[in-house]
Amino acid sequence: MDTNGFSLFRENLSAQVADHLEQEILGSTAISVSEKLPSEQQLAEKYQVSRPVVREALKLLQERGLVTLRNGLGAFVTKPQTSTVLSAVSRIMQMNNISDDDLTQMRGMLEVNAARLAAKNISDDMLAQIKENIEKFSNRELPLKERVELDCEFHNLIAKASGNALLEMFNDVLLSMLTDYMGKGVLVAGGIDDAIARHTKIYKALEAHDTEAVVVAMNEHIGASKNNVEMFARQNAGATVRDKI
Repeated sequence: MDTNGFSLFRENLSAQVADHLEQEILGSTAISVSEKLPSEQQLAEKYQVSRPVVREALKLLQERGLVTLRNGLGAFVTKPQTSTVLSAVSRIMQMNNISDDDLTQMRGMLEVNAARLAAKNISDDMLAQIKENIEKFSNRELPLKERVELDCEFHNLIAKASGNALLEMFNDVLLSMLTDYMGKGVLVAGGIDDAIARHTKIYKALEAHDTEAVVVAMNEHIGASKNNVEMFARQNAGATVRDKI
């Protein structure tokens, strides 16, 4: 079976249609985000397959984060979100038995380099956003959930300030997997004050555009967080942050 030079085999028709549509979405400058794809009937005629095959293909594209299916309206092109990458990475980690130590080591690699780049590239606007974040984070009466969200935001702002969009995306994915870990770090005695002080030290290094100082400050912060999490584990065997919220 052939359509516009694209051959379909009888096996896995829906996957083949999905793959071809994905190539068209990613490779075409004419298709933009939020654009509506042709109807199921039009796609079925184009690929010479049944509408159920097209429907399954569109569901596959939705799982890949490339389209949104709206009841009664059709399929619309969308930009993959961090959650799409997060789901894939989470499955890979579970299937390959990736340890928490590997995850925290990767965090260090990403965050230290993000901070180094941010010290060179950070704008006054980004500095203002980080300063505002620290001011909110310094409220010692914050609920744990809000504190963890602000903690993640602090690190994501630094990744954004790095100027590297891919680094920012991967950092966001990594932090999404570390929310429980980061919560444990502030639950130990003195953990909140320690985090505030270390965030402030990182901010001052960024403000001074001091790459060496910010690398030292970020390494120290990640090391202290690791120690606090280990202390939490010793004091609260088997507990998670969810148990404390």
